[in-house]
Amino acid sequence: MAKSGWAHAVAIGVTFPALIAFGYFLGRWVGRALGMGEGAAIAGAALGAVGAFIELFRWATRQDVE
Repeated sequence: MAKSGWAHAVAIGVTFPALIAFGYFLGRWVGRALGMGEGAAIAGAALGAVGAFIELFRWATRQDVE
């Protein structure tokens, strides 16, 4: 079953902050485990943001094709 454009937009709207939060918390856990401090959490959030933008661009590209 194909999703409507509205459903894709909602999925992106949920995925974007979820990836950033997941990256932050994973980075915070790694930072504490390895004694790296808060810098690892910020790096994790940045990687989450990169992943979120990649997913956003993939979605936008699919919208242009359809």
